[in-house]
Amino acid sequence: MTNHEQQDNDFDQLFEDLADVFLELKIQQEPSEVHGVLVGMLVRTPEKGVEEWIALLELIDMDTSVLTDRVKGIMQDVHLKTRDALASDEYEFQLLMPADDYDLGERANALAVWSSGFISGFGLASEHKVELDTELVELLNHLHSISQLDDQLGESEENEKDLYELYEYVRLGVLMLRQAGLEVKEAKPVPAEKKTLH
Repeated sequence: MTNHEQQDNDFDQLFEDLADVFLELKIQQEPSEVHGVLVGMLVRTPEKGVEEWIALLELIDMDTSVLTDRVKGIMQDVHLKTRDALASDEYEFQLLMPADDYDLGERANALAVWSSGFISGFGLASEHKVELDTELVELLNHLHSISQLDDQLGESEENEKDLYELYEYVRLGVLMLRQAGLEVKEAKPVPAEKKTLH
């Protein structure tokens, strides 16, 4: 088994682990959404840890008071593996999604809520405003569109291919932004003498 295949298996298992405990604790949010929040946070503020992630989840109305030590242990694992995969030169990063044997509609919904989570995590991760690069604006706009994805997709080879291409677009787009450091350019105040009225 290659490292890449092992990474896929790791993320598949982490999805299942989170899905099981979320169901058990009656948590409304889906594993893919909370992972999107995590990745948005790490892209914006790579130094933040699990407690900061949990604090962001509270801001999207997740009841974090029910999280047990066991759940926090799984989340710690998700955080570490995601952080390391984002920083890797081997393009190992994966979105936390249902495996390919899930229905296409379930996987489409997972990609939609992942994208929504990423937008939330990126926006909430820092109090500082950022000066958005063209590439980041484009990615965030596309993620917003993907967050509206129809989960009633019929099973077909064409829809399967389209979903895979969207997944890869999101995955590689996030990796390129992370590696290029486009996300950390904080907006600087405009000096008073340079402000103009239009």
